[in-house]
Amino acid sequence: MVTAVTSRNARRYAAWPATCALLALTGCAGQGSVEDRPAADAAEHFARDVGSDPSAACGLLAPQTRVKLEDEHGPCVQALPGSKVPHDAGSVREVKVYGKDAVAHLERDTVFLARFDDGWRVTAAGCTPNGDRPYDCDVEGS
Repeated sequence: MVTAVTSRNARRYAAWPATCALLALTGCAGQGSVEDRPAADAAEHFARDVGSDPSAACGLLAPQTRVKLEDEHGPCVQALPGSKVPHDAGSVREVKVYGKDAVAHLERDTVFLARFDDGWRVTAAGCTPNGDRPYDCDVEGS
């Protein structure tokens, strides 16, 4: 059976491609990267553990970051709680993932992370904005 396309039907059918495109775009908007939540979780766990469980917080540091911290200040479990990294930085307000790197803005800290084979690790913490220059971080890798 063939249906004639009238001007009324033509307008209805002409709107379908635009409607489908709009639905496709809005369905993806605001979802963020699938890595956002794991990066945010790592940042929150680190921030929580700095004061309460330094061993766990040290386990979340990227290898280069931990080596630099220990070279400059001694064993991580002693150096990290003594650093200027907030002991309770709060929850993540925003996280941005850029491929294998991420930045998490917490209530009282900014934490930089990198994705390793075993998950997200902290590459810098205790970071404050420095105008147009890079963040100034108390704990960071080389």
